[in-house]
Amino acid sequence: KTYTHTISAFPLREYRYDEPVVARSFLGMPSKIYPYASVIQRTLSDLLMYDRAYWLVTERTFDGYPSSIEVMRVEDVIDTPPVYVGIQENYQPPADPFYYLARQVPTRDVIKFYGSGEGGWLANGATAILTAAALESATLMYSSTPIPTVALKNSGPDLPAEQVEALLNAWEEARENRGTAYLNNTIDAQVMGFSARDVALVENKNIAAIAIARLANLDPVWVGAAIPGSSLTYSNRTDLYRGLLDTALRPVMSLVEQRLSMPDVTPRGRTIKFDTTAFLRANPTET
Repeated sequence: KTYTHTISAFPLREYRYDEPVVARSFLGMPSKIYPYASVIQRTLSDLLMYDRAYWLVTERTFDGYPSSIEVMRVEDVIDTPPVYVGIQENYQPPADPFYYLARQVPTRDVIKFYGSGEGGWLANGATAILTAAALESATLMYSSTPIPTVALKNSGPDLPAEQVEALLNAWEEARENRGTAYLNNTIDAQVMGFSARDVALVENKNIAAIAIARLANLDPVWVGAAIPGSSLTYSNRTDLYRGLLDTALRPVMSLVEQRLSMPDVTPRGRTIKFDTTAFLRANPTET
């Protein structure tokens, strides 16, 4: 969200030889179905997660440039159909290798956004993501059962399965209503496993959040992670925004800007850029 929500608040501007010109309506409303922010958020989400994103041109202007698009989610697109996997090296694939929702779409109508070539966060950040997800699952488990696993040991004769089930249900229901339990001379409660404090969930979740920030090239403050000795104050907030824009947002924004500035989307001599002016203003009066 730090990437997608922030960048989607920046409008796209059009320039001719670095001089601003009136932007085409396509840049302000690229889709007739989704608003501008939703289109940018979906595009950036795919670009960050999968290292690629796709637009399908649905309408064009009289001179052939896109006037309306549809966002094709990566899960719904096949670049090269499976039928062509394993073909001979000297045999060329068909001219239109894009399949969207199981239907072939012309290559000229696909605007593909290319990432850094590293495979996206889901590929090169799998370990950090799975670790964070496992810690969230552990947190949920300890929230519903805040004490270590309890085993009820029966010192008397074995009970039928239905009685064991009824005993366990009664125990769990009673613990939801009362912390104190009563045991008879044949049933004994034994604690097994670790408590939330023993596994240091809070500390480990903070470490996992820092790992996610490192994966996303973000200052840990943007993912709610705490680093000892650091603090965020009003005086350094502007510097924080500038650092976010320069080191994190700008490289990703350039992937979109430069693709939209290519001649199949924008007339030659013109470039497309995100307008970040308001984001960098220091106070509400300037904004």
